[in-house]
Amino acid sequence: MKKSEKINLVNILVNTENYRFDTAASQKESIDIMIEDQNDKLFRLAEHIIINGLNPNDIIQVSPSSHDKLKFNVLEGNRRVIALKLLNNPDLIDHPKHHTLKRKFKKLHDENKSSIIKEVECIIYDDPSEADKWIKLKHVGQSNGIGTVDWDAQQVHRFEEKVEGKSSAALQVINLLKKNTDIPEEIKNNLGNLKITNLDRLVSDPDVRSFLGIDISNGIIQSEIDEKEVIKGLKHIIKDLLDPKFKVKKIYTKDDRKDYIDKIPKSSRPVLAKKAVKPWDFTKTSSSTSSGIKSTGAKKSNSTERKCLIPRSCLFNIIIPKVNSIYHELQRIDITKFSNAVAFSFRVFVELSLDCYIESNQLASVNIDSRLITKITEVSKHMEANGFADKHICKGIRNSAGNPDDLLGIGTWNAYVHNARFSATPNNLRITWDNIQVFVEKLWENVK
Repeated sequence: MKKSEKINLVNILVNTENYRFDTAASQKESIDIMIEDQNDKLFRLAEHIIINGLNPNDIIQVSPSSHDKLKFNVLEGNRRVIALKLLNNPDLIDHPKHHTLKRKFKKLHDENKSSIIKEVECIIYDDPSEADKWIKLKHVGQSNGIGTVDWDAQQVHRFEEKVEGKSSAALQVINLLKKNTDIPEEIKNNLGNLKITNLDRLVSDPDVRSFLGIDISNGIIQSEIDEKEVIKGLKHIIKDLLDPKFKVKKIYTKDDRKDYIDKIPKSSRPVLAKKAVKPWDFTKTSSSTSSGIKSTGAKKSNSTERKCLIPRSCLFNIIIPKVNSIYHELQRIDITKFSNAVAFSFRVFVELSLDCYIESNQLASVNIDSRLITKITEVSKHMEANGFADKHICKGIRNSAGNPDDLLGIGTWNAYVHNARFSATPNNLRITWDNIQVFVEKLWENVK
């Protein structure tokens, strides 16, 4: 017998016999064991719940406690319950070595006090054994088709393209190859077996893009080289990646990838001197209508009449849920009606993007508690030194950030939030975004 009911979080007991671990002696020990094992994954789960709520397609399962009629033992959903308990009470994290995790939970708690979940929709099983078959089905894999059949990487990318409007570089390559008449049917028929992570690893490398004669702008792969030449290089790479004997260690590091493309035979190397009649991108081949890219190599212009801050054509692969949500909100909110709200979110988006880059690239000269001007300076210097972004772009960002009268100046950013008499105008916000879009694009290309 089972039923659905909302239960107060304080009345939900963590399962001390969680199948992930050995039996724990108490509720606190169960929580400590989970913190030790999951650490930052618990924070990311809590952050995702704050933004999106609990997954309605995967309801937490409980059964009544035999010792206290008001309490319920978790059967399925231990991680979610513990994440919620830590979010409600970060002091449950009390071991000194988890100080950073506690600080993150405390900050998340303080910033979201009014929206923290305190009641949880649960499926209540009178008999815990009734839930066992469903719990097993969820956790033991595909079970010859009875359980959940996981998506492969290509299927995940296709979902993101259709639902979230994000087309990964690798998926753009695959789609282009499928449409191209120079690609043999044998290769086209095997593209579904391609390890998209290997293709992503190659296309995300500037050296490989230079070899192929392509570039990425606003998340779209573009080229000024004759399409047949680009296809020639891609065909060789795809053949290698589809070879069962191909090992990722051949392209794992930047040096590996450089060695790999250096060994590609001349017959498969794109002739970069052969220019296309007009620039083209991977979503519109050279034979299609103009993509709007000027022959000077300039980026697609963003209309200053648009009603959102970030153009819909601007596609980033942002892996941090909260930052990704803000990014999508800035593509939807009407800047002409909510300019102050957009300005606040814009400021937050920029700083969180810098924080993610700092953490991902382990910059020793700066941290997330540093001043914004320091973050911009150090991140731009690191990107320039490592060839992640053009030196002129990086220098321009630093100069503008240090100029108090510039739209990109730190004084302007801070005034959006802290000056009660300063209101951002939609046009200035749009211009500011257009000035930093390429920098932010290159920044997120290098957050892993």
